Amino acid sequence: MYVTLVLTHACNLACSYCYMGDHHAASMPRDVASAGVKLAFSSPGPVTLGFFGGEPLLELGALLSIADEARCRAADERRALALTVTTNGTLVDEARAHALAERDVRVVLSLDGTRMAHDAARRTRGGESTFDAAVDAARHLGAAGIPLSVIAVVTPDNVRDLGESVRFLSSLGAARIELNPCYEASWSDADLAAWEVGLRVAADVWLARMRAGDPLLLPTFDNKLRAAAARRADGTAPDASGCALDASELAVAPSGRLYTCARLVGEDRASRFVVGDIRTGVDRARLAAFARGPADEACGPCVERWRCSGFCACANVAETGATDRPGGAQCWLEQTSARLADEAGHALLAERSPVFVARTYAGVTRTRRLPIAR
Repeated sequence: MYVTLVLTHACNLACSYCYMGDHHAASMPRDVASAGVKLAFSSPGPVTLGFFGGEPLLELGALLSIADEARCRAADERRALALTVTTNGTLVDEARAHALAERDVRVVLSLDGTRMAHDAARRTRGGESTFDAAVDAARHLGAAGIPLSVIAVVTPDNVRDLGESVRFLSSLGAARIELNPCYEASWSDADLAAWEVGLRVAADVWLARMRAGDPLLLPTFDNKLRAAAARRADGTAPDASGCALDASELAVAPSGRLYTCARLVGEDRASRFVVGDIRTGVDRARLAAFARGPADEACGPCVERWRCSGFCACANVAETGATDRPGGAQCWLEQTSARLADEAGHALLAERSPVFVARTYAGVTRTRRLPIAR
């Protein structure tokens, strides 16, 4: 069970690509948060509890209290628990970093790359840069012993800096860099061409780290390669998008309303994606009504359909407005990233890289001589 608590709609930044709306001041009441913890433990097996916003560190006291509550419950029930928070980093100082580290909270830092790439969209409400504060946050987290995990949003405004951004984030010691495309934007052919150039540089960085024995987790490539390693006899592969669109992953808005993903909460002022309420439970009928994709006719003959993440409802809604229909930019990225991932993967297989084999094939019970699709 993966439950995300949207602790507040408020935020201290004004990112141009934000999908959470106008950042009104509503914060999550303590009883709603406790009900969210109870929901997270309502199914057997490991539990993941996430904190999101707005900017969740605006509610740091509540976050730490909820984390303590969840840790106590996990200990009592002897359950595995992972805690994670996604933050813009501007409120992270030495004391806050250590407070999160003491509770073993994994921190995902929103940092779009170089100063130019980051400041293209991630500014304060007064238009001031947030780059230095985000980089300082990365250093505070590292000093507290929290591995650096980064989300970098890729937009038409910063895509030409993508390669250098990945190099920069790698130089900060990032263990994971998640490149999140801004599918809400309009992508031109020139933008896509620049995107591919940046992805090739990113692949070079990924290769260099793998060869040095200090692997960088870059889901843009790793997910494709792991899907290839786990490809079934019928030609299908496990869901590479991470999109459940079912009751195993739920987001709780400050109001207590339930969504299948934190990205779909938005301002929590419309009911389209609501699937229940923390007080009354999941509405299974509404949940079942969501269409899963990809439903576009062009997807049928695509050679990458078997490992495409075009069924990610949030990405589809961002680009086309429908949960089951990916758009052109998403389709382009799926095919391009798969091709570049395969090129890099085959190079490492030819080199018999033990690090690559261990990471890519971990947990795969049956492998083939050339399991990566060409």
